[in-house]
Order: sequence, then C-alpha cells, then structure tokens
Amino acid sequence: MNRMEIERDEQIREIAYRIWQEEGCPTGSEVAHWLKAQSVWEEKHGSKSKPKQSRPLKRPKTRKTAAAETEL
Repeated sequence: MNRMEIERDEQIREIAYRIWQEEGCPTGSEVAHWLKAQSVWEEKHGSKSKPKQSRPLKRPKTRKTAAAETEL
C-alpha cells in the first residue's frame, strides 16, 4: 500500500467510526459502516483514486458493415 492509500483508508476508518457512534455503537455492522464511509469519502474527494475506465474504440464502418446495415 502506498502512502495515499494508507491515508485514504485512515480517513474512511474515522468516518466509519463516527457513523458507528451516531448509530448507537451496534455490533455486527462493520461492513455496512465501512461501505457507507467509503461512499462518503468518495463523494467528498471525487473518487480520484479509481482508475478511469477506457472507452471502446470507435472503428470506421467497413463497406460490409455499411451494406449490412442498409439491408436491415
């Protein structure tokens, strides 16, 4: 883990802890609190840590493709 990931996880952990406290310190909700905290963190930071998804390449239509489309 790099330093940025460690800082991110620490911030998420703090948010999850606050959520846990606000909900009255219930047991067995660790995963739900973590996921909610992760969403809060991503909203606040614009989810910069996620890699951008690549878009499929747009290929020019070949004669066969164009002909097949006109037949339909």
